[in-house]
Amino acid sequence: MQRVYIPIKRSLQLVEIQESVLPEDEWLIGISDLGYFNGIGYSMPRVRTDFERQNMSSQENLYAFLPGLFYCSSQQTSVDAVLIEVTERTLSGVVLPSFRPEDVRTFDVGGGIKLGENGGINPIEITHDTLGSFEAESFLKDSGLSYDTFNYKREIQIASSLAKRIPLSELKRAYVSSSFLQSKLKKLLDDIEFYELTKRNRVYLRNQKHPYGTIVEVLYSDEQELDSSMHFPDEVDLGEEVSNLLFSKLADEGEEINVEGAINDMRAFITSELQGSISRQDVMSKLFEEREK
Repeated sequence: MQRVYIPIKRSLQLVEIQESVLPEDEWLIGISDLGYFNGIGYSMPRVRTDFERQNMSSQENLYAFLPGLFYCSSQQTSVDAVLIEVTERTLSGVVLPSFRPEDVRTFDVGGGIKLGENGGINPIEITHDTLGSFEAESFLKDSGLSYDTFNYKREIQIASSLAKRIPLSELKRAYVSSSFLQSKLKKLLDDIEFYELTKRNRVYLRNQKHPYGTIVEVLYSDEQELDSSMHFPDEVDLGEEVSNLLFSKLADEGEEINVEGAINDMRAFITSELQGSISRQDVMSKLFEEREK
């Protein structure tokens, strides 16, 4: 399945952080605009004065950053952004980063599919009622496979079996209308409908101090200047580190921007694209509308 899809024009997309990046049985799903950073934002070295270089360590940590509105399964709450420190480890002589752009999955489809009575595949609009309408088990049974072949197998194994029988374009439509995505997307939609589009004042963070990921409370400033006063009440040192992170914003005319500025930009874009509507169907219609390729 194609993972990272960056549209020609800015648009809201359904974004899922791969399970391979997270602890077992944890997932992150949300809405964002990958056109903002032309993918994932990676922190850049910041030009500092001699004085600033004397209160900091010799090495600046690299962070991957994705602003938006995300629901986190383990903490059962939503956040304004995902911030992951990129570390490396060597395995059998191969250097493996802890996070890659491929670890983000996006969906560039205008609807889903379901199985017809005669075993054929029919396109459907993604609505609250059609979520989960594509059942991989029944499709595999119709393919002549025994129940034991796919019983208790994880998502990636079932997807591998489906990929041998369905074209890639249809496989993506199958996934968004499957039970795999159903429960995750419903959690996100319920959260948006209940808490609306206001900033959550929380960020999902994974770094060396929190290797399994955590949610941290954030206090934002009212300003959008480069040197913002956002801070983390429970982790002062983290607040200083995150406030100093800079990213290259490619949307519009492009500029350098910090975490708080990007979060403000993204929340304003989400609100504008949804025109203030928080209903499940309006959000789904926006996420699964046809886009220019």
